[in-house]
Amino acid sequence: MRALSGLLLIITLPTATSAAAQWTNSASKDEMTNEQMVLAISPHATPSQPMELPYTDTDAWVGFMCDGKNEWVYLGFSNTPNLNNTELGDGFNYFSTRLKWGAEIKNARFSQKWGSSFINFSDGRDALKRLTNGSADTLLLELDWYGNGAVYFRFSLEGAANAIAKARASCKK
Repeated sequence: MRALSGLLLIITLPTATSAAAQWTNSASKDEMTNEQMVLAISPHATPSQPMELPYTDTDAWVGFMCDGKNEWVYLGFSNTPNLNNTELGDGFNYFSTRLKWGAEIKNARFSQKWGSSFINFSDGRDALKRLTNGSADTLLLELDWYGNGAVYFRFSLEGAANAIAKARASCKK
């Protein structure tokens, strides 16, 4: 009996893990304006190699946000990205980097408001198309992170299309 319960535990663990690794939806409302923001968020990802202090506990996620008028695709981080090779703008840093959507490598341009823990696709239309058409099951992001060199985050895109569709449906209400 003891061997059987151990076997059952092994069989049920992957199911619990995969359920936790799904995209999630949430919403927030501005109490002053009553405007609603709806989000779809990927499971969190950690760097493929450990980062140096003070970034050792950094994780990241892909996000989609809408408010009924606009849509955004962004990348969020638990620690503010400190990136090399950026161009200074009025309150923003701008940079280009490589992304790997499934097997296809593409360059993309991003902006980061000074001090922000989020980087935004300068043109999120291509990213949104890729997130919603199911053509790739993973996204690999490369960042030139100060003191760490090339840092890679691999995100699961499984369930992205459904979560974004759900967010969009809520934005239209």
